[in-house]
Amino acid sequence: MKRIVVALGGNAIQAGDNSAAAQEKQVEKAMKVVAKMIEKGDQVAIVHGNGPQVGNLLLQQYKGSSKDNPAMPLDTVVAMTQGILVIGCKRL
Repeated sequence: MKRIVVALGGNAIQAGDNSAAAQEKQVEKAMKVVAKMIEKGDQVAIVHGNGPQVGNLLLQQYKGSSKDNPAMPLDTVVAMTQGILVIGCKRL
């Protein structure tokens, strides 16, 4: 048995485009590999870098911000983008 830390997120889930569908597809591919590690009996911890995803969403928030619908703060945007990884994991 091994203890393995998998850094998944940030540039690791970037694909040919920045769409959510493309990123989710990358997460699904990676999670199949992680599932094999777990099936072998390895202990796996998954961490998420989140750089490009949080940056993209933060830019979208500020570009679409208005008085009636202000942009979310950075801590909220970080939580939102980390949720992308969780959703991809639950689908497997």
